[in-house]
Amino acid sequence: MSAQVLGEGQMESLEGQLRPSNSVMDPVDMGGARSTRHSFMRTMMRRAVKNGWIIQRTAFNIDDAGCGSAIYEIHAESLHFSFVAFSQKLSEEDRTDRVIAKGWDLTAALVEGPVDAEKLERLAAQVPLQENGRAETGSIIWTRANRSERFFNYVADRLAQGLAPEADKFGGSPYLIRSTAFYSNGKCGLADYEGIEDGHPLATPFRAHMLTAWLLRELSYDMVEHVAAARNPDAAKLEGPWRRYLGMGNATGLGMVPYAINHPEVINSWALAREVPLAAVTARTVEITDPSVGRIIDLMDQAITYLAEQDDIITAPFTSGPELSAQLSVLVEQLREWTETGIFAGYETTHIFRELHNGAGAQSPAARGMVATILTELSEDLDDVVESVLRCDESRRVTAGISCAELAADIDASYSWIGAFDFASPGSQKHFWFSSINNEEPRRALQGMDAGEAVQHPVDIARAVAALRAELAEAEPTMDVGEFLLTHPRHRATVGRVQNIGKLPYGEVRDNLLGAEFLPLNVQRFQLALYGMENFTPQSTDWLRVTLMAGAPRIADLANGTADDAWMFTRRPQEKNHHG
Repeated sequence: MSAQVLGEGQMESLEGQLRPSNSVMDPVDMGGARSTRHSFMRTMMRRAVKNGWIIQRTAFNIDDAGCGSAIYEIHAESLHFSFVAFSQKLSEEDRTDRVIAKGWDLTAALVEGPVDAEKLERLAAQVPLQENGRAETGSIIWTRANRSERFFNYVADRLAQGLAPEADKFGGSPYLIRSTAFYSNGKCGLADYEGIEDGHPLATPFRAHMLTAWLLRELSYDMVEHVAAARNPDAAKLEGPWRRYLGMGNATGLGMVPYAINHPEVINSWALAREVPLAAVTARTVEITDPSVGRIIDLMDQAITYLAEQDDIITAPFTSGPELSAQLSVLVEQLREWTETGIFAGYETTHIFRELHNGAGAQSPAARGMVATILTELSEDLDDVVESVLRCDESRRVTAGISCAELAADIDASYSWIGAFDFASPGSQKHFWFSSINNEEPRRALQGMDAGEAVQHPVDIARAVAALRAELAEAEPTMDVGEFLLTHPRHRATVGRVQNIGKLPYGEVRDNLLGAEFLPLNVQRFQLALYGMENFTPQSTDWLRVTLMAGAPRIADLANGTADDAWMFTRRPQEKNHHG
């Protein structure tokens, strides 16, 4: 983090307040991450509300089975976009969420400008092809999704009977469709992100993706109500607590982990988006009468109730909802005691938010992550600052003129954490990572047993830096790095990484990704939380299911002024069945 990113005054005020790199980038801590007010979905919605975006469904040519096309137009500030979706119904044997799928129930595009009949025809010929299609100029996002055959048909049947769904049928998966990919930034001819200028409504990274996801979820509501009405003209609608409860599902695999390693500048900016507002809040001096304390207590109470309901969600190896609820209950009672006595956990303090956060850390990574999420709700004043952190420069240059001794010193200063690993032990190199030709996805395999070692991904940063440091120790200390690289060319990328990433506070995941103990789920969760995902449900050590936007506003809320930002702990609908 630099003064150029945050401003000199802000930088000085946070000096010494940010959590240390070894804590933030420890995968165990990353595995406790949750969405915050600065997660991408919530920031997109706040931008839409603040700047008066207008979103309307302008075409809905969907038949009784839910097949056809639909168009939603977006007027975002001075710009006009269209979300165009194409729906079909795959057979169950043809439906898969894997990258290798050849067809999907839903495909869609976010494009610039309006869509007339001619453009709709062109899009219909290309968008459903996805990787095999070609995007035309002005195309920003392509996406695809599948219906949850179980949930979609269940909800349509219930509505057709004039009944609301039953919350216990969904468990930790309150959605009608599951997204399987969002493509952008040059793929298939889509618009280059670098061409989007500052101030553009979609300039913040992943904002276009979140807008597309939001409209995909909106389409799922419109489709299921349409299918229900085709079965019974007097069908109920998703109203009351059901009007916003259902989100969108997603299953995420190993591909996110190489992304984190290959884009350290991005991961650093994502970590700053969490740590800067947290540091600002925990640095505050607070009196027992401060109304912000009451707000934190209220949010903790909401979280406790929300988590206690999740006894049907299998979260291992993550902390379960009920267990985390119990941990928070202890903390909130200590906080209530502080409001009466000024004493928290036996100590008098006016830095209550720091002590609350530290107390949560002593409970578990999950408790620390949840309390950090709750405290960050008080950082409204940093919304613009956090967004500015997200746009980062990923260019790297090797400074060849410094000496080998200087480079070695840089490694010792910035990469001291690699000393925790014994790279000679068998367990330190149990795995390797590669991309499967058959499945077109990253895989983690066993060294010496599985095929693919010759084409493995260079994700072993700790090992690579250690190897560079060892050979620098054998080099002449005054030798220029450029001369060193002439005889050691395999280290060029590592030198560039050390020189450019080593100075970032949160650029490196502090682990050996080849080691037997490395758990991919932790790094995946850290990334998914920043998107705004919740309901983390691991399916193995390598992939998990999540939900996005459960409880989030609908597009009608933009028009009628009910698009609030208070849906983080949306409870399961409690009311009785009713006719729409």
